[in-house]
Amino acid sequence: MFFLFSGEGATDLGLCAHQGLACNHETYEYGPMAVFVDQIVEKDYSYSILEATCCGFVSKQRLKEKAKELKPPKRPPLFAGKKRPLETGYFFLNARAMAICAREKEAEINSEVVAVLFRDSDGTASAGRGLWPDKRKSMLDGFAEEKFLRGVPMIPKPKSEAWIICALKADPYVGCDPLEDRSGNDRSPNSLKGELERLLGEPATRELLLSKIEDGSIDCHRITMPSFLSFRERLEEVV
Repeated sequence: MFFLFSGEGATDLGLCAHQGLACNHETYEYGPMAVFVDQIVEKDYSYSILEATCCGFVSKQRLKEKAKELKPPKRPPLFAGKKRPLETGYFFLNARAMAICAREKEAEINSEVVAVLFRDSDGTASAGRGLWPDKRKSMLDGFAEEKFLRGVPMIPKPKSEAWIICALKADPYVGCDPLEDRSGNDRSPNSLKGELERLLGEPATRELLLSKIEDGSIDCHRITMPSFLSFRERLEEVV
């Protein structure tokens, strides 16, 4: 089984070296969220996808290009209402594009692919894209539209800094749920990004976060925030 990742930056699922649009393990510089995936899979199956080099990455730009080639969905989006919230098209299209990339990879390697799609759920870039449950559902709907069964939404609420802060704060892993109600805007006076930098004593780089995971300061198995558990349960379901 092969794992295909796509994220937003170096400090979540990582990036391709030399700013490549897509890459395999040889030039994939994985990020801390990719290690979370690896550790969850390894705990359940005693198998490290990063060590086995059965992983790759597609950039946000690559998905944007793929999305332009998509045909309209076979059924119209749901109308807004109490039981049927309006679909958030951004997440829907990203998931459809990710599903297509995953199918192309399956054809290339003749093996099943698990597609992990990371997107922050709140922030200036995603203002107006709906509530967290709608975003997650739209991503699942996008995978389903392409009949791809192994798509995994990785959508922190409001962003991945909340998950990391949960591990690094003074009382780690305790009472972390309120972090999900914080603003994802980095320009907010009480921003999660700023709080994480204060906890670390320096900017949160990919290398620094990876070192904190390696030395045990960040243990994903102890994070029980609702958005994290939703990601974890879906990952375990499809693997």
